[in-house]
Amino acid sequence: MRISTPAQEGQFQAAKWLKLQALVDSQELSALFDLVEPSWLLPLSGMFSMGELPVQRGDFLLEYRRWIEALQNGSIPEIKKYNALAWTKNEESFWLQEVPGNRYLVKPCEPMVHIQVHQMGYSSVDGIFRPMVLSQESIFWGLQFSFPQVIQQSKTMDLVEVEEGPNLELFQTVRKWVRERTVATPMVVDGKRINLPMRLGKTCFSWINRHPQLVSRNFSVLELSYAG
Repeated sequence: MRISTPAQEGQFQAAKWLKLQALVDSQELSALFDLVEPSWLLPLSGMFSMGELPVQRGDFLLEYRRWIEALQNGSIPEIKKYNALAWTKNEESFWLQEVPGNRYLVKPCEPMVHIQVHQMGYSSVDGIFRPMVLSQESIFWGLQFSFPQVIQQSKTMDLVEVEEGPNLELFQTVRKWVRERTVATPMVVDGKRINLPMRLGKTCFSWINRHPQLVSRNFSVLELSYAG
């Protein structure tokens, strides 16, 4: 990745994000990454040395496995890093802004797949689960994958619909994987089933009701089984 400045690159903006939320186990997530090679993960928050870039896929999967193992053991995951990553098939989708101390900020210049730690919230007022809610009562639910439908070109400031490109293909791969490997979560609240758009991996049903943030709220997931 090249080192540049905001004066040279301008300000990249994106809007109308398509969003997918899913809690899967580490093997399911690894299978998704195996579908897209080569590709790169880059941190979108914080400052990093050149040697820390890009994020190694194995490091991210190891950390994600720790989060899932915590849930399986009835504990809330302690998430200290990898809160926000960019996933790209094109290294030139990003540039680096140097900051004091030989550190760098990662800056996008093209649309990419945004990966975020996902927390969902539940409102007892209207009985609705909502994605990306951060509070003391939020429920860790895997990752959110998102991709913009519109971008503002950083130099011309023109608004452009994203209709092609390697990272659009990447997001389409994610969508297909989510459709095939996960299901709408059959949550049970006060004895009533609610099918959530936040999805659940098919291999997670054997342990999901040990999720401590479900147990503490007296929520459960209807037990389903899948072969293969």
